[in-house]
Amino acid sequence: MKNSLSRIFGNYELPSQFIWSTLIICVLPSFLNLLGFDFGVHDQVIDITKLNTLNYESQQNIIYYALAGRFVHIILVSIAITIAFLTIILAFVDYSIKRDITTPIVGVALFCAGLFDVFHILSATQLLSITTELVDISAFTWLLSSGYHAFILIIGTGMFLIMRPVGTITNERSNVRFVSFISIIFVLLTFLTINVLLNLKKLPTSAITGKFYTHPADGIPLLLYFLALVFVFPKFYHRYPSKFSLTLILSLFPAIFTQLHMAFSMQIFDNHFMIAHFMKMVTYVIPFCGLGLNYLETLRNEKTVIANLHQVAEERKKAEDLIGGVLNSSTYAIITFETIRNEKGDIVDFRSILTNPVAEYLLRKLFNYSFQGSLVNRKLTEIFLTVKESGLFSEYVKVVEYDTLFETQHYSRSLNKWFYINAVKYRDGCVIVFDDISEIKKNEIDLKESKNFIEKIATNTPTGILVIDIEVLKPIYCNKELLQILDITEEELFQINKVQLNSIINGEVQLNTEDYSGRMYAVAEGQVVENEYRFKRPSGEWRWLSSRRVAFKTDYHGNTTQVLSVIQDITERKHNQAKILKSEYKYRSLFEQSKDVIFIINRDGNIIDINQSAVSLLGVNLSELKSSNLRSFFYLKKDWEEFQQELIQRGNLSDKEETLISRKGQRIYALITASAQYDSEGRSIFFQGIIHDISALKQSEQERIVSQKLDATERVARTIAHEVRNPLTNVNLALEQLKLEINDTENNYDFYFDIIQRNCKRINVLITQLLNSTRAEYLELQKKSVNTLIDETLELAIDRITLNEIKVEKDYMLPDCEISVDNDKIKIAILNIIINAIEAMLPQKGVLKIKTTCEQDKAIVEIADNGTGIKPENLGKLFEPFYTEKQNGSGLGLTSTQNIILTHAGSIDVESKLGYGTRFILKFKLA
Repeated sequence: MKNSLSRIFGNYELPSQFIWSTLIICVLPSFLNLLGFDFGVHDQVIDITKLNTLNYESQQNIIYYALAGRFVHIILVSIAITIAFLTIILAFVDYSIKRDITTPIVGVALFCAGLFDVFHILSATQLLSITTELVDISAFTWLLSSGYHAFILIIGTGMFLIMRPVGTITNERSNVRFVSFISIIFVLLTFLTINVLLNLKKLPTSAITGKFYTHPADGIPLLLYFLALVFVFPKFYHRYPSKFSLTLILSLFPAIFTQLHMAFSMQIFDNHFMIAHFMKMVTYVIPFCGLGLNYLETLRNEKTVIANLHQVAEERKKAEDLIGGVLNSSTYAIITFETIRNEKGDIVDFRSILTNPVAEYLLRKLFNYSFQGSLVNRKLTEIFLTVKESGLFSEYVKVVEYDTLFETQHYSRSLNKWFYINAVKYRDGCVIVFDDISEIKKNEIDLKESKNFIEKIATNTPTGILVIDIEVLKPIYCNKELLQILDITEEELFQINKVQLNSIINGEVQLNTEDYSGRMYAVAEGQVVENEYRFKRPSGEWRWLSSRRVAFKTDYHGNTTQVLSVIQDITERKHNQAKILKSEYKYRSLFEQSKDVIFIINRDGNIIDINQSAVSLLGVNLSELKSSNLRSFFYLKKDWEEFQQELIQRGNLSDKEETLISRKGQRIYALITASAQYDSEGRSIFFQGIIHDISALKQSEQERIVSQKLDATERVARTIAHEVRNPLTNVNLALEQLKLEINDTENNYDFYFDIIQRNCKRINVLITQLLNSTRAEYLELQKKSVNTLIDETLELAIDRITLNEIKVEKDYMLPDCEISVDNDKIKIAILNIIINAIEAMLPQKGVLKIKTTCEQDKAIVEIADNGTGIKPENLGKLFEPFYTEKQNGSGLGLTSTQNIILTHAGSIDVESKLGYGTRFILKFKLA
């Protein structure tokens, strides 16, 4: 249905609701009639005799009731007339906006039809008298008004079909004259027709009634409407398309239904009569709505045009800003010229009309113009002084005359510079864009020379070079050395396929296409692919080759397009390596099974090879060791530097004692024997050596020395105690006797007696402490958890820790382990170390770190502080009796601590760095 309506109403569609509403209104009365609805209003015959018996109000009601049909008839016709009058007003409003002269002409035609409807209603109500016959002339005047409606609209639209297309005329006076002339003709024709009808003496009988077809004369307007629907209005719409001309076609549907209902009306004011007059009103309403739609469309178009104009204005402003920005921000010099022509029209020069700042700066810098001010309005020959001699002037003339593009790189002899020049036509002139490219040209020359230099190197290098296009996997460059290595010609190389290229860079082990492409794409992503392989020459000879592939060239997007492969013949080296491996195999078992560490390092200390014994000694797995540096295992950096310098200078070292450190932080005492290996020119290329662990020997020797010291100290202490305590006893006895004999309070001898007695007691206490610190302790051993032992000892020092605001950091082993100790004595030993650490640190800044670990059959306790540290020369004196750096210390605390730990079959070691702190390492056997 929608497609059918589209064919009827063309491409200029009305709102679908409007079309459907019109069609429904046309069909709805007939459908309601079928359902039994009657829209007729029948006149009632008034009984005069009865009327005289009623009062005035009742008489009026009966008369109004009898005349109800006439009232409805008058209302419907009056509405139609009103709409006709409003239509002409809206038609002229539309004309004032769109200047389409068809709209007011058709509006005037509808207005004249409305005038005829005025004549119809005045005649039907007997306000105008057409004839003296006593008959109802409503049907006759209806016929006249309907026929005139169809007639005047056909004339109003048909006249434009026989004329040349007019539409909107640019001459306003011609428009006004044409519309006025046609309007007057239509109005005069209407009044002339009405005047003729007013002078009729008798009505035509056939126009009033028929037998079945009650109003046969109404077929005339019906025929006119069909003619308008089929021929006139569609052509008028196609020639002058608008919503108004389309609604004229649509208004013919209610007009046809109007005539059909009127033709079958049996009497005035019956069902068909009323429906016909209602449809007549609809016939006027539709063109009026069309004008309204025209007006709405005009408003929408106007808004669209305004919006487009705003958009165009904004885009133009943006374009102007963009052009201005391009000119001002461009790195190129830009000048716009207009032509200067002679009387014959030939171009004799150009005048500048626009320049950018770069052009102003560059030209003044190059030419040092004598004139001041802008370059605008200057002639081309005045701006470019040698433009004609250089031949550029004639090229600019060709650009303007033939609208061609001129682009070149020009060398100016006078300026000794290269310029890039681009010229395009602009109106009757041209735009010249130029830039100083002297540096670029110089770089091009340098690049060309560099390229020639690189080509010479590639040609004469003893290594084969091959460049491969990664997209097609084809060779695009090779040097002579590569052809000699492969034993093929250049033509044969460039004609090889992917499989043969694969064999050249991957050897006899043929990779499948995916693996081969994968390697090439790995290179394209920035990786370096290296491999050694066997290659079979065309002669059948096998050669060992080494290949290294890297990305060589990329495109603008950073994607690799070419790969460089450097190929070297390593056949002789492979043979020599095979011989070396055979001889090396004999000594490899000795190397691997040696209990001492055997190593091979380069001049920088990087480990080339090392045996399995180093794993247990240094605490690092073998693969990590081979990627390490021997320097990292020296306890002190200066020891390594001295070792390296002495080895390089002398070439060999024998049993050099060094202190190493394992990755677990354990110090290792070792004897290192090393020697250098030299190349054919006498340069040391690597060093090989043996590390012999003497830590156990050192430990044993140290324990022996400590034991001897303690024994000697104990003997000295006992001797001192024997030799000092006896005289000291005699002094005390003599002092007591002297106190009894001297009783003189005036000379105050008691003060001196107290001094002698107090110092005697002090000497006795020191002797006792010395004896206790060196005497072998009797131990009551019991199993004790290491972590618990440390926590209990820290509780004894909690007051000192809190008072000095020391931060304690614990790093305990899990699970815990147990040792056999005398609980009270071992706490005294550990407490001495903790108290010394607290006193060595600054209040509020001290950090006491305690770490416990279990290693093989030993429990290790590390106590570290961040205090002042101990000077290296004083480290060996720490455990000696009476050595102290404290003002009030006795110097026996650490001596006693060492004695207690050694009595427990443990060991104590100390590490310190001046300004960084001290660390004590205690080791006990596990229970």
